[in-house]
Amino acid sequence: MAASKTYLVPVDFSKGSEIALDQAIKMAHENRGKLLLVHVISAAFAFPLEAGFEDIFDILEKNARESMKKLIQRKRLKPGQYRSVLITGLDAAQVIAVQAKKHRASMIVMGSHGRTGLRRFMLGSVAERTLRYAECPVLIVKK
Repeated sequence: MAASKTYLVPVDFSKGSEIALDQAIKMAHENRGKLLLVHVISAAFAFPLEAGFEDIFDILEKNARESMKKLIQRKRLKPGQYRSVLITGLDAAQVIAVQAKKHRASMIVMGSHGRTGLRRFMLGSVAERTLRYAECPVLIVKK
């Protein structure tokens, strides 16, 4: 079964992810494709779960919904051109790859944040790990 012309764009509301979204918008327009905007709310800091973390997740989700709405308005996306998804997960790269497979994305278009040094060595970049997990092509858009 052929993959649909769906471009999955992970968004973290940074300048880098906006640049990647601009590229995906252009590609979707040229190929009559659709956009799937995915924001991953990190659950990594919440373990072990303790009382009060539900409140933090509610706040994070509310902020993400507001940021997504503003981003969609800024990019002048119309209903039918896109779908947005907010997901809580431990490994953003793995969540992105799973969503790409689930929605049969033809490509993941994401920004490169250019982490360097010890932080990159310890954590690895989301873009780099997404390349390993994804079953579809991944376009990394540099700033």
